[in-house]
Amino acid sequence: MAALGLLLLLLGAAVVAPEPMVQERLVLQHPHMEQLLQEELPPPSLPDILAGGAAPVPRRVPTVWANTLDGFPPAWPEAAAVSRHCRHPPPPPPAPQLPPNAFAHLRRQAAALDTFRPRLDTCCRHRAPLPCARHAWKDVLDNFCTDEFGVKTRQFHCCHQHGAARRRCFTQDPDGAEAAAAVMVAWEPTGKAPFPPGEPTAANMENICGLRELRLGPPGPADPRGRLHLRLERDYGRCCRNGSLACAHSAWQKGLERFCREEAAVKTRQHRCCQRGAGRARVRCFAAMAPHPAYDRELHNVSLALPGPALLRTLCGPTRLLTDRRPVPELLGAMTAACCPLPPEEQSTCAQEQLSQGIVTLCATPQDAWRDPQGCCSRGDPERRHCFDTAYLGQVPLGAAVAPPPLGHDE
Repeated sequence: MAALGLLLLLLGAAVVAPEPMVQERLVLQHPHMEQLLQEELPPPSLPDILAGGAAPVPRRVPTVWANTLDGFPPAWPEAAAVSRHCRHPPPPPPAPQLPPNAFAHLRRQAAALDTFRPRLDTCCRHRAPLPCARHAWKDVLDNFCTDEFGVKTRQFHCCHQHGAARRRCFTQDPDGAEAAAAVMVAWEPTGKAPFPPGEPTAANMENICGLRELRLGPPGPADPRGRLHLRLERDYGRCCRNGSLACAHSAWQKGLERFCREEAAVKTRQHRCCQRGAGRARVRCFAAMAPHPAYDRELHNVSLALPGPALLRTLCGPTRLLTDRRPVPELLGAMTAACCPLPPEEQSTCAQEQLSQGIVTLCATPQDAWRDPQGCCSRGDPERRHCFDTAYLGQVPLGAAVAPPPLGHDE
């Protein structure tokens, strides 16, 4: 019996002994243990979908933002495209997906596109949709460039051009800086910026804002007067967005006060208005001495009838056509687009050819598109050309950074 009891005791120990091992195995099954073990293993290789395996699990790829939005800059308005747009207006495009922060240059591009589309729709109700659309296109992109230079970042490359060169850059190769350099037209403003600048008033505020792009020009000398010009035009740009006369007048007054401080630091003899001391006396002195108080130095009346080298130098520089009376916008646009990229010695001949060809095209246009109020098209040559020269091309109001030659003195 003792032997049998000992045998039963050993068998019981064999049955109970594994219990600690079971407890150890259960401890290893911690609810997060499997996850922790998987994190230590290398990631599984994804099957090659091209080799017939199952489709891989898509991974999140960081978004890469381009430097230019799709659709920017808007295309140069052509006659067929404008007619098609007005007959069958397209639905508004979806809003572009912009990054949540930074990338302000993309937001400026989106704002320009949002501004251009309703203006194009408005032009469809205009008696001359094409010139209206082209004016809107140019105005929107000029304002875009003004905004670009209002921040301390790299500006859109076409904005470094002016006038016809800027239009060609935006039109021909909006994505290529090399093309922009190839069509760059060198120009110089008409002498130095007038000093002192006129006092902003309700009478001259339109010229301050409307002709601002023509006054900017290349950077001036690094002296107090040159710095005043650059700072003041920059500040005017901000004020013109809201059409605020108070803002412009404050910028003018503060700019002159800073000019007097800077001049005192580099000269022993200050400008005589600075010697009047701060206050109203100094302001009246500067206002009275302004050579162009109306900010109208860039306003001119030109004749496009006989465009010679000097006039083409004006037309190929920064300009702003101040009339939409047909056929001036069409003829001037065709002339500058075709002739300004040519060498100076070839521009005059090109301009005459473009005018003649443009007149033939206009006279072949159906009367419901252009009615020729002066009846020039009904005449034969050379009377027809003479009629166009006197009735339509003789006195054209133009804003220009480069002063045109006096009438009859184009060489």
